[in-house]
Amino acid sequence: MYSVQGTAVDATLPGILIAGIVALAGLLLGKTYLHRRCKAALARARAALAVAELSQNTRSARWQATIAGMPDGLMVLDAELRLVEWNPRFPEYSGVPADVLRVGMKLEDILRAQAAAGEFGPVDVEQEAQRRAALIEAGIATGTIERQRPNGQILELRRSPMVGGGFVTLYTDITARRRAEDQLRQAQKMEAIGQLTAGVAHDFNNLLTVILGNLNIAQATLEGQNLRRVQSKIELAQNGAQRAATLTQRLVAFSRRQNLEPQRVNVNKIVSEMTELIRHSLGAIELETVLAGELWDAVVDPNQLENALLNLAVNARDAMPEGGKVTIETATAHLDAAYAAANTEVNPGQYVLIAVSDGGTGMSPSQVAQAFEPFFTTKEIGKGSGLGLSQVFGFIKQSRGHVKIYSELGSGTTVKLYLPRLVAKPDTAAATAITTATAAAPPAVPRAGSQETILVVEDDTDVLAYSTEALESLGYKVVATKDASVALSALDTYPDIALLFTDVELPGLNGQELAREALRRRPGLAVVYTTGYPSNAIRHRELLDRAVKVISKPFALEELATTVRDAIEHPPSVGRDREE
Repeated sequence: MYSVQGTAVDATLPGILIAGIVALAGLLLGKTYLHRRCKAALARARAALAVAELSQNTRSARWQATIAGMPDGLMVLDAELRLVEWNPRFPEYSGVPADVLRVGMKLEDILRAQAAAGEFGPVDVEQEAQRRAALIEAGIATGTIERQRPNGQILELRRSPMVGGGFVTLYTDITARRRAEDQLRQAQKMEAIGQLTAGVAHDFNNLLTVILGNLNIAQATLEGQNLRRVQSKIELAQNGAQRAATLTQRLVAFSRRQNLEPQRVNVNKIVSEMTELIRHSLGAIELETVLAGELWDAVVDPNQLENALLNLAVNARDAMPEGGKVTIETATAHLDAAYAAANTEVNPGQYVLIAVSDGGTGMSPSQVAQAFEPFFTTKEIGKGSGLGLSQVFGFIKQSRGHVKIYSELGSGTTVKLYLPRLVAKPDTAAATAITTATAAAPPAVPRAGSQETILVVEDDTDVLAYSTEALESLGYKVVATKDASVALSALDTYPDIALLFTDVELPGLNGQELAREALRRRPGLAVVYTTGYPSNAIRHRELLDRAVKVISKPFALEELATTVRDAIEHPPSVGRDREE
């Protein structure tokens, strides 16, 4: 028995043991609880780590799939300019063999491999690799640059620095885009040149109208007076003016503004009938024709096609000063959507093909690119006007066809003409929708009937004077005016006017607007348009729907007489003149 502060306590052994056991049990329970908590935390940490590893693997797989599927080539270099990452497109676009690439490869080694593969042209491999590496290390060759590979592929390289050093380079194939842009620029240039040549032709045709017209009148005046010397001089002047008229027609053909008469054409027959003329033009040059069997018919102006073939044959002859052979082949052809997309102004479909080939001097790529431009020629000075191919180009394009030149220096040239295939019997109205029909002058020049009056509207003073005198010489009474407002007043003043003879291009109201108003006031009035722009027959297509006559400058007295007479005797019907 012990006494604690005066209290007696029974300190037997069992009591002590029980207290110890209770304390030990509490301690063990605490440790077990703590152990369990630690195990749970560890399990959670392991689970989070597994999720993180899975997420990292997923991201890595996604990254690899992304760069592998990129249409661009990818190269990643670290701060020491060593290769870290690349995708399958990189060796394809860089020219570095795929089996050469490895992680840690130096930039200079990559450039050395490119130089050895000929990617930088004929250079010293070691010097070029060091030069390019130095530029990149100095930070000069950053940003976006454009490079053309030896195989013709055009790449856009975008080099972007990374945080911490190094950079990423993307290689993008822009070949198709650049070619499309070049074709668009070429088409725009050709269109601009076409507009320029058409404008020149318009002004020149006005001058030729005055020259040829007055020469015609002078010659007619001198007939029967035995002034042979004067007549011979007039004839020489007429020949010179006619040559100038031919020149403007070639310009107009290039600008796709000539008057065409497309019809069903057997191309093999055209080539066969042209053989003798072409052979005569070739002289000592051999001519071979290879005509396809069961060739489709084409829709084209046969006269212009003959001119085009003769032009191409003469060009081929001139390209072979030491002799050779010209081959003309025909075939059926199909231009698919991919070809049409790669070439401007081409409609996919079926065509009749004519190929004219020679074994001559050929042309360089830059010459081929310029071949269709007016006044461009590879011939010596004085041996070519440079308008032959441009005339062919304009004619084929206006006919909704396609023309292509294949040529190499020293290996000859092939010009391929693709003519629209005839797929159905052509409707007469549709087939003439892009033509201007002018009647051929009969042997006897038709004259005025019973003092018919013609209202002439022309803003060029000299052309107005010639037109007035020419019509008066044919027996017509003429009311001459220089603009549409005066012409409308004259129309109200002179009720016996039988025909309106007006230029299409007038200040203020143009000829088309004048005719529309004149027909509103005088239904059934005969109308003849005159123009230095043969394109008006196409641009103002609705005029043809009214059966309105069009005569192109310069016009001879006989052509004027026939056209005017035909218009008066066959005026448009009132119903067709009425605006819809």
